[in-house]
Amino acid sequence: MVSGFVGIDWSGAKGPRQPGIQLAMAAPGSALPRTILADDGRHWAREGVRDWLLARAGVTEDGPLLVGIDFAFAHPFHDEGAYYPGLADSPPDAPALWQRVESLTADDPHLYGGGIFAAPRVGDYYLSPRNHGAPHYRSRRRITELAARASARAPSPTFKAIGADNVATGSMAGMRLIHALKTELGQRLAVWPFDDVTADRLPHLALVLVEIFPSYYFHAAGLNPAKNAAADAGFMNSALAAYGSDGVGPGYAPRGADADEADAIISAAALRHLAGRDECWDAPDAAAREGWIFGVPA
Repeated sequence: MVSGFVGIDWSGAKGPRQPGIQLAMAAPGSALPRTILADDGRHWAREGVRDWLLARAGVTEDGPLLVGIDFAFAHPFHDEGAYYPGLADSPPDAPALWQRVESLTADDPHLYGGGIFAAPRVGDYYLSPRNHGAPHYRSRRRITELAARASARAPSPTFKAIGADNVATGSMAGMRLIHALKTELGQRLAVWPFDDVTADRLPHLALVLVEIFPSYYFHAAGLNPAKNAAADAGFMNSALAAYGSDGVGPGYAPRGADADEADAIISAAALRHLAGRDECWDAPDAAAREGWIFGVPA
């Protein structure tokens, strides 16, 4: 039994607080997910998201929270047999990757992950503002990204840290978040699909983390959120209806320059709708190292 469903639109940008970070929480049922505001009423800090999740982890009488966060939980592995092909001490699995990212960025405040792009040896795998000629960069894809593209829409490559579709910076910050939550919660945290999430284990968990891709949920509902389309109430209500959720009111005006609040709301609704489907918890063997976007057909 899951007590609630949280969608988090994430950001890897530098700085203490990010307007692009938005949280929404759906209760069981069909009510519209409610937006969770930051403690200052304006912008979330990544450490604030961490602390909010840890606080929620202390309230688990009704079951764990299912938390979806919009970043890549790992890099491609199976296409070349390593996260960093050719690196002698390339991490062998996702927890080791999270540890490596943390060790290389620990001096950066605010869970910022961009410091990895300047790290000796490892930085050469990322196409970044620091390294436009990254000698080991390739546009590699995880299997979940290939599956997402086949069924609706896929995110950018996880090693790409430049351009509007940069996902690497947010993913590095996200891996730092996972590492911090793992350190604090231990066995009370499950990161799917790297950890088993079974009916027997659920009562002992405080949080279950899954990877999400908000744009995928819109596209899977037959809607394209480009050009701020999700800021329109009618568009948003069509998307929410596809996931069995009540709609927004006429005064709907999502926060964030790119309607980021809409991404959090649709993700929370999609998690609630999809979590009861057994097939959504199935992932191929490759996902044990690469991760999987929740809801993408395996």
